[in-house]
Amino acid sequence: MQNEPKESYVVSNFFIFFIMISSINGTGLLGFQNILAKNAKQDGWIVVLSIGISILLILWLIYKILQAESNDIMAVHNDIFGKFTGSVLSVIISIYFLSASIFVFRTYLEIVRVWAFPSVSVIELGVLMLLIIYYIVSGGFRVVTGICFLFALIPSILFLFSLFFPLKFVHLNNLSPILNISFPDFIKGFKESSPIFFGFETLLIYFPLLKNGESSKKWASYAIIYTIFLFTIVTLISFTYFSIGQLINSKWPTLEMIKIIELPFVERFDFIFVFSWLAVIIPTICLHIWSVCRIYKRLFDIKPRISLVISLGIVFLSTVGIDNYFKLEMFNKYVYAAGFYFVYFYIPLIFVIKIGRNMMKNRLRNGG
Repeated sequence: MQNEPKESYVVSNFFIFFIMISSINGTGLLGFQNILAKNAKQDGWIVVLSIGISILLILWLIYKILQAESNDIMAVHNDIFGKFTGSVLSVIISIYFLSASIFVFRTYLEIVRVWAFPSVSVIELGVLMLLIIYYIVSGGFRVVTGICFLFALIPSILFLFSLFFPLKFVHLNNLSPILNISFPDFIKGFKESSPIFFGFETLLIYFPLLKNGESSKKWASYAIIYTIFLFTIVTLISFTYFSIGQLINSKWPTLEMIKIIELPFVERFDFIFVFSWLAVIIPTICLHIWSVCRIYKRLFDIKPRISLVISLGIVFLSTVGIDNYFKLEMFNKYVYAAGFYFVYFYIPLIFVIKIGRNMMKNRLRNGG
């Protein structure tokens, strides 16, 4: 068991609602319909609901894993596998979180380049964003939580407002026939679309910094339910606004819908929308980068500012290296695959191992 964190470092359980919303993949909401249409066709909304329910189950497993003496994933690893093997596994998780940060960061830069400024250098914009991220993460977990609190709901409200405009062009018959998806297509759609919900697993790192971690489950569940609602609404509107063929051939269907909005005082509302989305992806990246720094602080007592500079340097170099959309797509596939196996295989495996280990301990304690 690790030492209790100082009171000045912890946050109220209520804030996990905003942390959880902000942690979930910020760019996935802009283009996940493309993946759904390829695999699930008009039944994509069923896949989204199924993924959401499965995420609630994984969330329950995480709370079971973290309760009692092992209150973050590093402590769990050390308890089960020993210090050396546990540290190796924790480092692998840090690489996954860093890769997720690069994925969100580089994808957003690509969206800005394509939709707003085709001639802008992604390096210049990237450096500016990295400076903002450094300032936030260097302030510690409370500052990151504050950013999540400020930016969690405002972009969502703007987003839901934007979805009213395509409603007059929807065709409900696009959703029929219902339940026409085959089981293999459902599994494929589930696997390839589930990463849109990923990011919530950073709870494995910041759990000890909640005032009463075990009782925060209610607010975390509310955040996941809110996210399920948001993704389901977007899916239904997208699948009734576009045909399946249009969705398959569109990289970012959400932005395509937003593009139709015309206001008397704004000529290109999609510009405003793209740049306001910065408020969505900044907390996501900050939380993942903070998690990386937290892991190295716990494992090797490396000062967070040092690991922060190194992490942001890796993000910058990766952004330079991923210099075209093909490389970005390949990188995204690897991150998606890593996230899928981490969430749906590794976390349940740790749960089973820990439960089995606790049962053996109780049996030995009772003389059985």
